[in-house]
Amino acid sequence: MAASQWTGNGAGRLQYVRMDRSARDALRLLRSPGVDALVVIDGDRATDGAIIGIVTERDIFRAMAVHGLEALDNLVWMLAKEDFTSVDVGMSQADRLKQFCAHKTDHIAVTDGFVLTSVQSIWNCLDEVSGAGGPAQA
Repeated sequence: MAASQWTGNGAGRLQYVRMDRSARDALRLLRSPGVDALVVIDGDRATDGAIIGIVTERDIFRAMAVHGLEALDNLVWMLAKEDFTSVDVGMSQADRLKQFCAHKTDHIAVTDGFVLTSVQSIWNCLDEVSGAGGPAQA
């Protein structure tokens, strides 16, 4: 159903799901510890599948609010954000936090050139900027 790889910078695992899987399958994967978002791919493996978008629990819950439980039977690509925000791996955490706010999003893709290295949540970024619970330094 999915492939994963470990990434650095507190982003946890980079988890993939094929576009032909159901939202229910995606939700099961999203409930795994350390998984904030799924990269939806068109292909059998993460290494040679084209990226379709990113999907989070929030995206699935929004679809359920509109369409009810039937939304869980939809294919995951129908719920994926195709226009996700991406930043360079070298961007500072403070600058990344500004990007979250500027784009009004809760997840961003972190790339090294054209290679996706991780998907970071705003909460992970805020924790790193705040430095163990102190006030944020942006």
